[in-house]
Amino acid sequence: MRTSKPQIGVSACLIGRKVRFDGGHKHNRYITSLFSDHVDLLPVCPEIELGLGVPRPTIQLRLQGQDVRLVVSKDPSQDLTDSMKSYADRRVGALCDLDGFIFKKDSPSCGLFRVPVVINEQGYKNKKGTGLFAQAFVKKYPLIPVEEEGRLNDPALRENFFERVYAYHRWKAIEKPETNVQGLIEFHARHKLMLMARGSSYYQELGRIISGVTRKDLMQRRDEYIHRFMEIMSINTRRGRQVNVMQHILGYLKQMLSKEDKKELLSVFEAYRRQQMPLITPLTLLQHHLRKHPHPYINSQHYLQPYPEQLALRSTL
Repeated sequence: MRTSKPQIGVSACLIGRKVRFDGGHKHNRYITSLFSDHVDLLPVCPEIELGLGVPRPTIQLRLQGQDVRLVVSKDPSQDLTDSMKSYADRRVGALCDLDGFIFKKDSPSCGLFRVPVVINEQGYKNKKGTGLFAQAFVKKYPLIPVEEEGRLNDPALRENFFERVYAYHRWKAIEKPETNVQGLIEFHARHKLMLMARGSSYYQELGRIISGVTRKDLMQRRDEYIHRFMEIMSINTRRGRQVNVMQHILGYLKQMLSKEDKKELLSVFEAYRRQQMPLITPLTLLQHHLRKHPHPYINSQHYLQPYPEQLALRSTL
């Protein structure tokens, strides 16, 4: 069932659950103090749910022949690969309502990127692995935005993740998707500026996918559209492209603004381009003028508020 807030899965140790091998946790207060006010968090610990208990022996990914196996660190003969894969396949099937997932980095079950893999008897490790549960989740739900908690310390990656989470949440909220042609068209139109912030051609590219869509081919077009939309949304924006979007917005206001107002906006845009101020500064000034001179098209764009402003993600970009 859909809720008014996005639902994000999270490795349970990140919200303070004492589920790690030593009975500890990896509480990330940013997740629980800020994110939890605006999303519903669903904690998951694959190792506990598999029945490994607390405390427990450490486990690791280990290369055996051509296969990467999940084994007990001090006794590689205890191979948990098949049981973890079987559990993961069952568990991820119940997570279809999620709008995102934040995984614990370096975890042999939950790590997304560069998880250590033991590659020889001397214990040498490379960082080319993926945790088995995270791997199963991404395979099952390639559209759902995923991140590791460590990467969320990067302001650009953090903002991009939440842009994708909220966009995907809006997508899943389209009523009667199997027959709602207008809902698809409106979704596309209202994300125009967010797409433009990633590149000038993406809005037109996606528009061609849904051009002339009818109820007969709606589901096939929807599927093609959302796969490409989420790929595009994963692209980080750049300052120059953000300035292009803000200048585009200014074009709709220029008849209502004084010469001094326009000059001030252009000056602030340029200061942002030169990294002299964060993105929130020119956007706040634009929104000030939009409150005085509302424009239906611009006000309909999710670009101006892609997620709750209390998240303050643009204040560090």
